[in-house]
Amino acid sequence: MQVFSIDAREDQILCNTARCQAVIRRLAPDERIGAQAASRTEVVLCVIEGGLDITAVADTSGDTGHLQPMQGVQIPAGQAWSANTGKQGARIMRVDSPHPGFDPAKHLMPSLAQPHYFAVADGQKLVYTDYVRGGVLTFAPHYVAERHFHQDADEVFWFFSGTCRVGAPAGQVVAPAGTIVVNPAGEWHIIENIGTEPLLMFLTVTPNIVPSHTFFNAGGTPYARSMAPLTHP
Repeated sequence: MQVFSIDAREDQILCNTARCQAVIRRLAPDERIGAQAASRTEVVLCVIEGGLDITAVADTSGDTGHLQPMQGVQIPAGQAWSANTGKQGARIMRVDSPHPGFDPAKHLMPSLAQPHYFAVADGQKLVYTDYVRGGVLTFAPHYVAERHFHQDADEVFWFFSGTCRVGAPAGQVVAPAGTIVVNPAGEWHIIENIGTEPLLMFLTVTPNIVPSHTFFNAGGTPYARSMAPLTHP
């Protein structure tokens, strides 16, 4: 488990594995980022400060492609894209999921057809694919997600309202709003709302494979509840 602050002023590398490259970056005014179509990596961009114009994505959804703070976009693997910060610059969270060894011919989930725009604070989920699952979750006061881990998948939590206690093999941390917690593949964790208000979090799990969750029985033996890919309504 690694713990970061969304309010830190410097760039931060949150995750850098074969499954997940996640960073918080400050982009200069008129700075451009992007990827070529040859990149078989699904990308999630969230704006923390400033704005971001998605300018070179083949998008038939009718969305404007402009992201303001607490808005984001999920970009399909294999699709060329670019984005520009404009005159104000931006600070973003970016999560890349390359899904090592993925064979499109053996997919479990439908691929993402076009960019999916979402609002981080409005409870909107990502489109679940083989590359990524996630979105906004709400935990009621005292709700606990029991001890579990994700085999061969990294998880990034961004807590933006409420107070969470995260348990992991290294111990426990209290994560107030503005905290980012990263749990690497295979590391068990417990997520608990210890406050009196709803706990709101944005999360990504990369990749979205089976088993999606492995829990523990009363004797401490791990077991997978389902061997189907996790989907959302």
